[in-house]
Parts: sequence; structure tokens; C-alpha cells
Amino acid sequence: MEIGDLEKPVEEYKDRTKLVWAGVILAVAAMIGAMWFMQKPRAQVSSVRARHILITYNSADAADRMRAIERVTDIRGRLLKGESFERLAREFSEDPASSRRGGDLGWAPKGSFAKAFEEYCWTAPVGELSDIIQTEYGFHLIRVDDRHRTAAEEYEAELDRKAWELEKEKEGGAAQPPAAETAQ
Repeated sequence: MEIGDLEKPVEEYKDRTKLVWAGVILAVAAMIGAMWFMQKPRAQVSSVRARHILITYNSADAADRMRAIERVTDIRGRLLKGESFERLAREFSEDPASSRRGGDLGWAPKGSFAKAFEEYCWTAPVGELSDIIQTEYGFHLIRVDDRHRTAAEEYEAELDRKAWELEKEKEGGAAQPPAAETAQ
């Protein structure tokens, strides 16, 4: 090092704290945005996700109806013993649209199914296997996988539950709970 090198001007110190703080603020904003978009959306329409196994029969043929009942009863017994719902739906369900997906019907809004099927979907506990349910399409075994209700419907169910409790107090416990309240 020579004496002439010491006389050269020292590079000015650059203040980079503004850039660091800008980066921190940007990272926090990105994290808040990610949390906002990843949150579970509230249901705008009540919907249910269910799986089913459909066994059809000819309504004019009593022997075919008995065959269908025996078949669906056998499948239900296998499900109760722990066999996979998805595998049995692929193997036995006569619904061409859902059988390929293991019986999955996807998300469906209220009013999408036949009356008995719909009633089970909205009152049964999530994950529970149904008894044999008959509709105009045949015999069904249903498992509700998930259910989303609108805030208005949840509020209405809460009012029904409170009204039932008041009625129960007045009658001494003889009232039945509202059907919509038996399961979430």
C-alpha cells in the first residue's frame, strides 16, 4: 500500500436500512395475503359431499327386486366389517358417473337428490354408513363425507334447538329433537 492510496476518497457509506425494512414489509404483506387466500371460505350455499353405492332393479319384477335387496345387504355387511367403501363402490355400484370415483358424488347443493337420499344427507352424522335407502333409482348405501351450511341455516338450526329445549322443559322431556340438529 502506498501513501497515495490513503488519500483516495473513502467510498461513502450507503444506508441500506430502508431497503431492509421495505423487504420486511413486503414479506409480511405477502404472508397476510397468503393467509387470507388460504382460509376456508364460508358457505354461500349449503352443500353436502357424499358417496353412494347404487343397486338398481326392475320395479316390475319382484325377483329382481329381491336380488337387489340381497346384493345391497351383502355389500352393507362387507362395509360394516371394514372393507373400503371406495373399492366396493367401484366394484358394485351401478351408477356409471360416480362408481369410477369410488361412489363420490362431489359437492351438491340442497335439493339435488331424491327425497329419501336428500333427507339422509342432511341429517346423518358425517362419516356414518346409512341403512339401505330406497329411491326411484334403486337401493343406496350412503356415506356423508362433509357438509357445509350457510350462516343463516346454522342460526335457524340454533333457534330450532332452543325452541325444542323450551318445549322439552314445558312438557317434561317428551319432545323429540329437531331433525336438522341430529348431526352437523
